[in-house]
Parts: sequence; structure tokens; C-alpha cells
Amino acid sequence: MPGFIIAPLQDSLNLSQEERKDLIVKRINTNELCIEQRTVNKFLNDKPFFETNEYCAILDGVILNSEYLNAKYHQKSFQDTLISMYEDNGECFFDEFRGSFSGFFYDKKKEIKIIFTDHIGSKQVFYSKFSEKYIIASDINYIVGFYKNANIHYSLNRNAAYFLLTYGFMIEDHTLVNEIKKLKAGHCIKITQSTFEIKKYYNLCNDPSYSKSEQEIVDHIDGLFRQAVQRAFEKDREYGYKHLVGLSGGLDSRMTTWVANDMGYNEKIVNYTFSQSDYLDETTPKKIASDLKHEWIFKSLDNGLFLKDIDDTTRISSGGALYYGLAHGKSCLDLIAKRQFGIVHTGQLGDVVLGTFYSTLDKSKPFDVSDGAYSMVLKDKLDRSMFSEDYQNEEIFKFYTRGFAGANQGLLVAQEFSETYSPFYDIDFMEYCLSIPVELRANHYIYKKWIIDKYPHAASYVWEKTGARITDKSLNILGRRIPVSKLPKKILDFTLKKLGMAQTYLSSRSHMNPLEYYYATNNDLKIFLQRYFYENVKLLKHDKELFDDCNKLFENQTIIEKIQVITLLSAMKRYFSTV
Repeated sequence: MPGFIIAPLQDSLNLSQEERKDLIVKRINTNELCIEQRTVNKFLNDKPFFETNEYCAILDGVILNSEYLNAKYHQKSFQDTLISMYEDNGECFFDEFRGSFSGFFYDKKKEIKIIFTDHIGSKQVFYSKFSEKYIIASDINYIVGFYKNANIHYSLNRNAAYFLLTYGFMIEDHTLVNEIKKLKAGHCIKITQSTFEIKKYYNLCNDPSYSKSEQEIVDHIDGLFRQAVQRAFEKDREYGYKHLVGLSGGLDSRMTTWVANDMGYNEKIVNYTFSQSDYLDETTPKKIASDLKHEWIFKSLDNGLFLKDIDDTTRISSGGALYYGLAHGKSCLDLIAKRQFGIVHTGQLGDVVLGTFYSTLDKSKPFDVSDGAYSMVLKDKLDRSMFSEDYQNEEIFKFYTRGFAGANQGLLVAQEFSETYSPFYDIDFMEYCLSIPVELRANHYIYKKWIIDKYPHAASYVWEKTGARITDKSLNILGRRIPVSKLPKKILDFTLKKLGMAQTYLSSRSHMNPLEYYYATNNDLKIFLQRYFYENVKLLKHDKELFDDCNKLFENQTIIEKIQVITLLSAMKRYFSTV
């Protein structure tokens, strides 16, 4: 994974060598540290890497408000702005950044080192301490390579293995390697001569505000969303890139595309879509891209062939999430000529930022350890002692787990060649949306009102989630809005479920990526996955409980649970087969 490595100077010969030739690799050696940049050759003005008599710093990602910050701090270069921000604001100066970023700042005189990731952890940072020293990197593979070269022992984190087999992703600072931790969203590391301290500099809050009318809320949503879109698309324009914008049958990517088009970025927008062919996730974006006169790239997921790309996907994620959640997007992006494109723009998390992660309207509902998990079969292996944070409520818990720890893993494929952003990730936008009372966010009420009020034409396309337009009449049934046109099908599905005859949503061909359908109809794929399981499950024989649980999940459960097991086995194969 592109980014950086920070290691003790005397141990620098043990750093793993990067095989990729498309990364910019530079090194600064201080009197005690080896700091190495391994970054994508894009947005380089946003990635200062420098050493002066007083400071040393490295930044990776995109800072969408860099020009604003240059003006605010009266500097011409972003390097000088970085220094001014630190001198004026202290150790958490990066809280003022907007974008997707991680970095390191070293104050030589005070002997203080700060390592940080952004507010929502969209740029990963990992760290490991050994023999009173430490190594920090953007990629677990760099640290594991270092450990192997230095002949340092490391071991499997069993709790993390069960996180993967339940949630389908890692939680908090856990990784599959006991000796390696992940820097949590909104956190930084402060290192002095005598301390190594993890500090929280940002905390997401969803306390509601009842001071605004619905129209005022809609107006404010629109203003902040347009600001977020402008920040990201202007960054492409600053570097002369085209805009690569994901587009599906949902509302989130639709609004990213639609508002960017409305703001005048249309001529350089190229939309891309990956889905089961002929499903709404193909037909709706095809219609939108055509009507907006955008170029459009479509990659079919038919037959589930992308599910064979196991080990390379695990290399990218380090086993941090079930591999299929990266592999379907990877199968599309691997085919695109990427040099002409800047940020990969998405609508990531829009459904819950402008909607909600709450399962009820009870704002005080505490989190349950199984909230947001893909599989409940092994949920009894989870308990609260595995969590270090005391989450305010269910929604905040799900943001930090299923959102920032889980969904963010999908960004890694695009970060292999560029940077990523969603306007729904903009902290100013996100904070405001979470202050909207949940009663207005539930059932996408305020989300739909915003679209209909500000962009009525965008409301005229079918929404994949419901199979209807958001303007179609609907009824409130048991707290959910059901389009009237879909009631006969809902009644039929309910009846079949009661009779034990209903298909799961992944068993039908009518889905973006119908995994059960692929497994049932593509015998070659089924044999491939089964063979992979049987060839690699032996890697767990040293742990009978884990071995038995993986066998139970793979042999008796759904395709999602089979994929969770295979993801763990792929990580075991990569990191522990020779340990």
C-alpha cells in the first residue's frame, strides 16, 4: 500500500523492498530515524516530504483545503504552511485539514514526534513496538516484511480472527497480527524520549439540534454538500486530472455525480459502474450517465469471476476485511487506464451520514457487540472486553466499526493508484448531518426532501434500494416506508418467508453481486473456492477451536460466511504459513 515507513535508523536494512516500480520512493535519515516515502505519483504538492534544521515531516493523501490554508497562514508553499500550522496550533495542527490524509511530524528541538491519520481513518497507519523501539507504516506488509527480515517473532491475534469471522472486518486498533496495531480514526501517536502515547484528537458526535426548520436544514445540507464537492473536484482541476466518479443505482453516488455535474465539472467526469448485468445497478447509472452526457464505463460482475482474486486482494487489505468487498471494485478498476484520472470519487457512507445507522428511533440505545456484524453464528465469541472505547450510542459505534473500520477498506483498491474521497466524508458536512434529529434522517426523509427540493430531475430515476422512484407514493409499514407499487411483491416475499420458501437477497440474480447465485450456478467457481478452503484450512490445525469454527462456517453457512473464512485463510497463508 502506498504511503510511508518510519523505522529506527540502525534497523533500516531490515525494511522490506517495494517491488512496485510505479511508486515514488525517497528517504530521509535523521540521527535516529529512517523515514521513507513510497507514494503514488499523483498530487505531489499535497505530499510534502522535507527536513530542516528544526523539523522533519511527511504527508500522504490529498489536503482539499490546502490553498485556503496557504492563504490563511500567509504562505506560498504547503511545506511552509505545515510548519506555520504546527507553530501556531501545536501537536494537533492537522485537525484543520480537510481531505484524506496521514502523516508524520518531528519537532527536533522539543524531541516530539507526531504520527496521525485523518478524522475518519481513511488513510491507514499501523505501528509496532519491539525492543523499546518502534516501526510505523501505511501497510502491514511493510511491518511484517521488516519482522521477517529481522527474524523477529510475531503471532496470530485470535480475537481479530473472530472479528473477521463475525463482523467481516477488524475493530478499533486490532489487526490479525498481535504485535501490530492500527491507529484508530481521529487518533494520533505522540512520541517523546520516554513516552509512546496514543491520543484522540477528534470524536464524532450525533447530539441532535432542534433549532432549525426543515427548509433551513435542507438549505444547509445543500450548501455544505456543494462545498464538499467543490473541494474534491477542484483538487482534480488543480492538477489537470479528469474526474473518475463511481455511479450505482443508489442515491449516494448519484448525488456526488449529479451535484458535480450541476457545478460545472461535467465535461471531465467519467463515471464507472460494476454490477450484475441488467440489474438496477447497471440500468439506472447507464441512464443517468447518458442523460448527463458523461462518459461511462461498465464492468459486468456476471458469474462471480472476481471471487477468484483472493490472495492479491488480501495483500491489499492485509486481511482487514472480507475480500469480496474489495475484489468486485478491484475487478473494474484493474481494467481502467488510470494515469489521466485524479481522485476516485464515491458516495461512500452517504446512506448513513444523511440517513442513519440507528436500528430504532431510540437515540440512547446502547451498542451491542454484534451490531453491524455480517455473521451471527460465532457472536458468542465476542464480548465488551475486546473494545477499548466507550461508544456514546449504537449509531456512533456503527460509524466507527462498520463505517470507518469496515467500509473504508473498500477504498484501499483505489488508493493503490490514486487518492479517494466521498463528499459525505467531508467532516463539516458529516458533523452537520449527524446533528439533524434522527426522526428526520430515518427512512431517508430529509435526504429525499433535499433531492426533490434542490435537484428534482435527480429524483426521476429508480432507486435500487426500493426498486421505485423516491417520488413514488409509499406507506409506513412497521416503521418502514414501502413504495405502493412494491407492496404485492413484499407481501409475496413475506408469505414465502413464512412458508420457508423465500430466496435470500443474494440467491436471486436480481442483485448487484448475487453471491449465492454465483456459487449455485458457476460450478467452476464453487470448486475453486472449495479447493482453496481444503488446501489452506490446515493452517489453523494448531488451534482446534478456530479450526473447528472455520469448518463449521464454511461447510454449513452462507456464501458470505464462506468468504469470511477464506479471507482468514488467505491472510494465514500470507503471514503465518512459514512463521
